[in-house]
Amino acid sequence: MLEWLCLVHAILLVASNVSAFPDWLVEEVTTKTTLTKTPRGTLLLSNGLIGREFLLTPDFTTIDFYSYQKQSSLLRAMSPEAVISLNDVSYNISGVLTGVPRAYLNRTALAQDIHANPRAFHYVSHSTSAPQAPFAYKPKRGAPKDIVWPPAGLRLDVRFRAPFGAPSVHQEVTVVLHYEMYNGIPLMAKWLTVEAPSNAQENINLTILAVEALAVNWQWAEQGYNWLSIETDQPHGTEVQWSIDPQQHLMPGSFQYNVACSFKPIPSLPLTEFSESFRVHELVHASNDPERVGLAKKRKLRLLAPQTQENPIFFHMTDSSDKAVLKLIDQLYEVGFEMLIYSFGSGFSVESTDEKYLERMKTIISYANSKGIEVGGYDLIDWTRTVKKEWRADTHSHYQGACYASGWADFLLERVLNFVNKTGLSNLETDGPYPGYECHSTNHSHHNNAQDSVYKQLMLQGNFYKILQELGVYTNQPDKYFYQGGSKTAMGYNEHQFSLPRWQDLSVSRQGMFDDTFDYTPTVGWMFLPLVQYHGGGAAAIFEPLSQHMVEYEWGLAQYFGAGVAVCYRGYRVYDTEETKMLVKKWVDFYKLHRSILTSDIIHVQRADMQGIDCFMHVNPRLQEKALAMVFNPTDMVQQTNLTLPLYYSGLHSTALISQEGAPPVAMALDRKYNVEISISLKPLQITWFLIQ
Repeated sequence: MLEWLCLVHAILLVASNVSAFPDWLVEEVTTKTTLTKTPRGTLLLSNGLIGREFLLTPDFTTIDFYSYQKQSSLLRAMSPEAVISLNDVSYNISGVLTGVPRAYLNRTALAQDIHANPRAFHYVSHSTSAPQAPFAYKPKRGAPKDIVWPPAGLRLDVRFRAPFGAPSVHQEVTVVLHYEMYNGIPLMAKWLTVEAPSNAQENINLTILAVEALAVNWQWAEQGYNWLSIETDQPHGTEVQWSIDPQQHLMPGSFQYNVACSFKPIPSLPLTEFSESFRVHELVHASNDPERVGLAKKRKLRLLAPQTQENPIFFHMTDSSDKAVLKLIDQLYEVGFEMLIYSFGSGFSVESTDEKYLERMKTIISYANSKGIEVGGYDLIDWTRTVKKEWRADTHSHYQGACYASGWADFLLERVLNFVNKTGLSNLETDGPYPGYECHSTNHSHHNNAQDSVYKQLMLQGNFYKILQELGVYTNQPDKYFYQGGSKTAMGYNEHQFSLPRWQDLSVSRQGMFDDTFDYTPTVGWMFLPLVQYHGGGAAAIFEPLSQHMVEYEWGLAQYFGAGVAVCYRGYRVYDTEETKMLVKKWVDFYKLHRSILTSDIIHVQRADMQGIDCFMHVNPRLQEKALAMVFNPTDMVQQTNLTLPLYYSGLHSTALISQEGAPPVAMALDRKYNVEISISLKPLQITWFLIQ
């Protein structure tokens, strides 16, 4: 039935001219995502970079997952499309067929007499639609204006019903698998929903055992070349597990890899309380080069969490007195900052219902807004949060904190929305969001017991961020709630590094940014500059008085604005003299003038080791400013060297116009590896930058 499938692949490959498609990380791929029926009767979901092919008879299953970049199949065998349990009865959602080899699948030699698994949910129908946005969003706060949201692509919904012989109540259940593929990127998402009449839902307990299962060829596996990145959209409560075939199925020497995506812990809950599973993100980057893999992952984040590209210039205020705040607002306006955040320990309370306090905050926020400055504040919302006894998480440990599936979630959301609506607050820094623990309580309002507590807490915490995002509130949170609407997290630092002496702090932080931007876009993470004392360190660590530490202050401004990474300037003023004011304004103006390229992704040129020059470089082939390199000499000696700038991912092919700190540009030829070599001479503690067009 399926012989000559490889020949069909070759025909489709030539027909769509994929052999000539451009590098999607450098050039725009114009091929749209389509669902077509092949000459052999299979369905092919493809965007010209990847294709996922589905068998329709005798049942629906993935027959191939193909990379057109590598002209190679990811799959070596069939697997169930998903696995669920209804009232402790397990069901494959289609997938494995009888008569099919388990270790390796030769698609050209499949027999005519393969059969559907009689105990699995079976294919009923499919339909297509455009992707739907998980939350409403419009670009703001410096995010690219041309963001497409929801992302362009195609969604395939496939419906399955229970097998003949299943309990009658199970036969009323429909499982829907959702496959979403996006234009211009080798990426697809998959998730699961379950439907049933309301009277049947009350009698069904649902357990989702796997949302995705793939048997992959070695080079794509995590233990092979790791050409395939599989992640979920949840920060906690899920697992992407790689394993080898069970021993009883092995043929000598096969030992091949599978990947399964599931909840961890696995929730068991009434069907009436289930909304949808997590989403699996499958990114076929087809490379193990750290730079290329990182760029691919960051492109995925920009596509599926576009709000993370906002990057307001903010200041953490430690003095909440009106006099100090109004003075700071004027300072921020004069130097070009865009947001004031009432820092932890400042006395700010977003949970207050005191009308006098709300009116006072409304007056301050209105004044700041008149200067073009947004206002936000800090709140510890869950982890280590002290709440009343009936809202505490019962973790069967010494831990004391809130359960986010208790009445605490309702209380917090109500208080936050009341504050936002009455004052105009437009940022919330939510420290300690739900971190993934189980709660064993059986009397909380939004979960039944430990078995469903993680799922329910994640859903409620995600909904909190979604609501704030749709209200236009910018949220910082030290966790990865990006796909639920969160905007920014910590760049990955150890908080105690900011109690080191200033130069050590700056050096360690620059190294940390260099490392973390392999995985993070510049705009998704924040760093920290302790103008006043943070954890400790005393006078050696802090930057106050600013005028006495001008050199270190400029290094902080330069390395963070130059990286496009927002930093918490934490103190009570942003300058203390006219000279420091001009210093801050210099780097704010630099950032705003080159904001688009500075918030673009980073190529890692030379990591800071404090022994010589270090450098990172932003690239963006879609801009006129193709690249911007920041170069630092942290030593007390003159440093002279030839620095190689790799410009492949800038999109330049033959010639680059390079200017140093705004000087007239010089044309330089790229070598055959798309590099240019520039001569560098820097004085002790000198910083410079090069713009490439």
